[in-house]
Amino acid sequence: MSNLTGRVCVVTGAGSGIGSGLVRHAVGQGMQVIGADVDEAGLARVSKSLGDDVGLFTAYHLDVRDADAVGEFAEQVYSSHGKVHLLFNNAGVLVDGKSWERPLEDWRWIIDVNLMGIIHGLHHFVPRLLAQSDSARIINTASIGGLLGGGTFMSQYQATKHAVVALTESLYKELALEEAEVTASVLCPAEVATKIWQSDRLRPDSKQFTLGVEEQQFHDAVAGNVAAGANPDSFAAQVFAGIEAGKFWIIPDTAFMPLLQQRSDDIALTRNPDLATPVDF
Repeated sequence: MSNLTGRVCVVTGAGSGIGSGLVRHAVGQGMQVIGADVDEAGLARVSKSLGDDVGLFTAYHLDVRDADAVGEFAEQVYSSHGKVHLLFNNAGVLVDGKSWERPLEDWRWIIDVNLMGIIHGLHHFVPRLLAQSDSARIINTASIGGLLGGGTFMSQYQATKHAVVALTESLYKELALEEAEVTASVLCPAEVATKIWQSDRLRPDSKQFTLGVEEQQFHDAVAGNVAAGANPDSFAAQVFAGIEAGKFWIIPDTAFMPLLQQRSDDIALTRNPDLATPVDF
């Protein structure tokens, strides 16, 4: 996909963070971009940031937890554009804290957004992608947290991201059996300056949860590191470079690889997890 001008790109979670960077980069390449999010104010800010290129962007209010709504979204995209060349299943939220203390409703929320949101996207878009004449790539956003061992207070988030990694590996192999030129990549970001550590901003006050002192200190420390992370626009350029190179594993920041190797060694040698190993993502 060396020439993206005029091609069609769909991005969920487009209203902020990584999604907003992907939108701006795709528009900069001359793509027709459809950005979906529950955050309508965020979508409006993204639209404004596009300046004179805003005509290449269509904002769409979408809750990826709603399978029927995702189906209607896919129908609308194909009715308007006929084809999709890049599909970024990118919408994501973060819940942290002790696994047994977070309400089950919070577990359901993060699973429904981070995992079921992608499954809904695959269910409604893949048949259409396979039926179109043009080639296409699906990019599912996971995290380096989907590769590393479980981090303290990170069970909810990492459980969903490990699932996304495994799902996308299977998807890649399944698509290879089809005649159509449709493939998949998994995107595993490290620290990118997003608002994911403030995901509760998207929920009403009645759904807010108070972390314990230790968990809140962890949350604030990691949120600060993330806020100082990679710029979403420069990160998006790296993502598109990975797509251009045909990579399945799109991992722009590989500084965590020694930790991943340690985890692999622990598994191979059946060693217990190292309680002293820091996990920061």
